[in-house]
Amino acid sequence: MSNEIEITICGKQIQYDNSGVGHNFRNIDREDIGADIVMEIECEILDGGVDAIDDYIASNGQHYRW
Repeated sequence: MSNEIEITICGKQIQYDNSGVGHNFRNIDREDIGADIVMEIECEILDGGVDAIDDYIASNGQHYRW
């Protein structure tokens, strides 16, 4: 059993790219993602209509997917 806490935003499981270039996605702990990035991703999902994406580069330069 994993101790990882999966983060979901708007019902979507969010993953973070550990490699920095979009090749090593893993589940991300809630403590490892800032509130500003959570809000940015939430806006993409709700306002932008992005239901799923393979590689989203956030304003912090990090890669995420959902």
